[in-house]
Amino acid sequence: MEIIDYLILFSFGALAAFISGFLGVGGGIVYIPVIEFYLRKLGLNPDLLVKGILANSLFTIIFSGSVSSYYQFKHGNFYPKQIIQTALPGVLSALIITYLIKNGTWYNKTIFNYVFASMLLLIVSRMYLTKPKTANTNVNTNNPIAFGFTGFLAGIVTAFSGLGGGVVMTPVFTDLFKQPIKKASSISNGVIPFFAVFMGIYNLWDQPSQFISSYQMGYIVLPIVAPLIASTFIFAPMGVYLSQKTSHGIIRFTFASFASLVFIKLIYELFL
Repeated sequence: MEIIDYLILFSFGALAAFISGFLGVGGGIVYIPVIEFYLRKLGLNPDLLVKGILANSLFTIIFSGSVSSYYQFKHGNFYPKQIIQTALPGVLSALIITYLIKNGTWYNKTIFNYVFASMLLLIVSRMYLTKPKTANTNVNTNNPIAFGFTGFLAGIVTAFSGLGGGVVMTPVFTDLFKQPIKKASSISNGVIPFFAVFMGIYNLWDQPSQFISSYQMGYIVLPIVAPLIASTFIFAPMGVYLSQKTSHGIIRFTFASFASLVFIKLIYELFL
C-alpha cells in the first residue's frame, strides 16, 4: 500500500466517524465498502472475504462507537440503564452468529450483499415513508424486555452485516419506542462498542487460512484499520457536537439519504 492509500482510508474513516457521532450508527455503512476494496486489493481469498470484511469493520467500530459514546456522555446525552439492557442480549446473539459464520462456508459474499441490501432497504423505507411520531421520553423507557429484544435483533444484524447494529436500534427506538432521535442515537452509540469489543476480541484470536499483510492479527489487517481508527478521534466528536445542534428531521433525513446511496451501490453490484 502507498501513501495515497492511507490518505484515502483516513478520509473515509473521517466520514464514517462523523456519521457515527452524528447518527449513532457506528460508521459501518462507510467502513464496509472501503474495507472490502482494500481486502480485495491486497489479495484476500474470496472464500475469506466476508469474514475479513466483518472482522475489520467491527474492530474499527470499537473505536468510532466508543469515542462517539464518550462525547455523548460529555454532552449530557447518555443513558447507561437502557444501554446495558440493550447490549447484553445483543452481545450473546452476535457471538453465536459470528461463531456459526466463522466455522462454516454457508455465508458467502452474495448472501452477505443480499442481507446488507435488505437491511438498508428496510431502514430507508421506514425513514422516508413513516412520519416521525411525537417524541415521548416516557414510552417504554423502563421496559427492559423491549430494549433487550431490540438488542438481541441488533446483535444478529451486526454479526450478519458488520453494521454495528445502529441501523436497527435507531429506527426501532424512534418509531416504536417514540424516543427522540438524539436519545436513540446516544443509546445506539453506547451499545455498539459492546458488540464490537466482544466480536473484535474473537476476531483477533481467530486464525485465518491466509495472511495478506505482515501486520495482521487474526482477521484484523492493521494497515487498513489503523488510518480508519486514527480519524475517529478527530471527527467523531465533531459529529456528536453537530448532532446536538441539529433538528430531529434533518438527522432523520440524513440517515435515510446516506443509507440510500449505499443501497444503490449494492443493487448495482448485485444486478448490473
